[in-house]
Amino acid sequence: MEPLHLFLLLLVTELSQALNTTVLQAVAGQSLRISCTYDTFKHWGRRKAWCRQLREEGPCQRVVSTHSVWVLAFLRVRNGSTVITDDTLAGTLTITLRNLQAGDSGLYQCQSLRGGEADVLRKVLVEVLADPLDDQDAGDLWVPEEAGSFEGAQVEHSTSRSQSGEISFPPTSLLLLLACILFSKLLTASILWAVARRRQKLQTPVASELDCGHAAGHQLQILTGLRAT
Repeated sequence: MEPLHLFLLLLVTELSQALNTTVLQAVAGQSLRISCTYDTFKHWGRRKAWCRQLREEGPCQRVVSTHSVWVLAFLRVRNGSTVITDDTLAGTLTITLRNLQAGDSGLYQCQSLRGGEADVLRKVLVEVLADPLDDQDAGDLWVPEEAGSFEGAQVEHSTSRSQSGEISFPPTSLLLLLACILFSKLLTASILWAVARRRQKLQTPVASELDCGHAAGHQLQILTGLRAT
């Protein structure tokens, strides 16, 4: 099995170079966390997604996407064993694959959605390795047949440990949400103050005119009394 595993590893490496793809490995039953960084200004206000490339020329089938409300993108969205969350201020999209199985092996993409189109942020080739304590096969792994060599391709190999606990909220996105709430409250308070101030100004001239009319009538009564005496 060692020569076969070495051959598959070399094949995956060569194909990842051809596709400028990052290779990530994890043992079956464990979890794998993937981070996709992006330009926060270029992708401001866009939803993100994690999809799986089923065939070489076929579409990328969406697995999970971030919250439909962009300011709430830091909230975890789950689809089966896949969890996605987006730190929009730090420009980091995080995907967690839990309880990996042999069938999870394949080519995936981090995407930034723009209307009906999608920009690819990163391509990831996930390879699920058989548990050393288990003699079961890792299953068939589909990889594109296209081969080639491009210099400078980003290739990484890593083995993920089991992750315990829940994913914490990205603090920067949480601060953004709090800032938006505070700004909306300040804006509402400013509008109410402006309306109250305007009403006060409109009522002041009317009160002044009434006071002036009352004073003039009082003076007229005094003058009339003096003439009568």
